Amino acid sequence: MPTTQPTSVTPEGLPILEAGAHRDARSGSCVMEYVSVLAGERFTDRPQCTHPAVAALAWQVNDAVSHDARQALALRAVDLVGAGRDHDGPVRPLVLAAIARAGLALDPQNRFFGRLERRIEAARARADARRAAGQDPGDGAGGRLSTLLHVGPVNHACAHLLVAARAAGLDGSARDGVMLALLDDCLAAVRGRTTSAKEPATAG
Repeated sequence: MPTTQPTSVTPEGLPILEAGAHRDARSGSCVMEYVSVLAGERFTDRPQCTHPAVAALAWQVNDAVSHDARQALALRAVDLVGAGRDHDGPVRPLVLAAIARAGLALDPQNRFFGRLERRIEAARARADARRAAGQDPGDGAGGRLSTLLHVGPVNHACAHLLVAARAAGLDGSARDGVMLALLDDCLAAVRGRTTSAKEPATAG
């Protein structure tokens, strides 16, 4: 998996992003809070413009990477506005599939990511069957309970990915690259774009 080279210099006009959630813009901003500002919504890390599964991944990446790498997320904020909301079909499987690809690139024999990939394929088959029957394939992107159903699995899968990255012996810079590439892969998937196959990352 190619690593994205982080920069310690934030381009002029972009915010300095920080880990965690914040009370208001004066106390700091994570990438999704910045997205809420760009979208003209109230200041929140759960803007309505972004599908909750995509937002959950962005939170995880924001908090997992180093301070310098985090600043590169500001350049992805425009792509996060509306991400997943106009996708024709369930979005959570696309997000989880991106995490599974990243995990299997690090460890092709990893049982968690292998099972996750199989569950995603089964969910896709069920959604296709519902669509073929003229039924809504279902996504459940609205409401607090539905949001939790998206966020929990994404957070859980990302935790496994970080464990796999450490087990693979990746240093901090290489882990940053894995997480940034993961978000790029996810955004490409929900926007209907394809990305090239990624090579496993190597320790720095």
